Amino acid sequence: MRTRTRYLPIEATAEGMVLAEAVKDRYQRTLLPSGSALTLENLQQLQAHEVEFICVTFVDERSPEEIATHAAATARTVVDIFQSADMTQPAVAALFNQVLMYRSA
Repeated sequence: MRTRTRYLPIEATAEGMVLAEAVKDRYQRTLLPSGSALTLENLQQLQAHEVEFICVTFVDERSPEEIATHAAATARTVVDIFQSADMTQPAVAALFNQVLMYRSA
């Protein structure tokens, strides 16, 4: 079973979703650990702590062909975004790689 992660606005989350990353408040205190299944109470508490986004994990039901198509389209988009950037600069190249990884998730 393949899984996938996605950052979602707190308003788009639902009870039963599983956290892919720990949720921290603005002081970097852990509110919920990675792997926690969300409850309605958790969601209310996260909103009270002004959490805007969380990272959840879910089963990836896409076929291998759909995954390959998505990866190719994502790569083209990121290359287009960086088309006039100087990729010989280490910081720019690192940013490119991070954006590509983020968008490919």
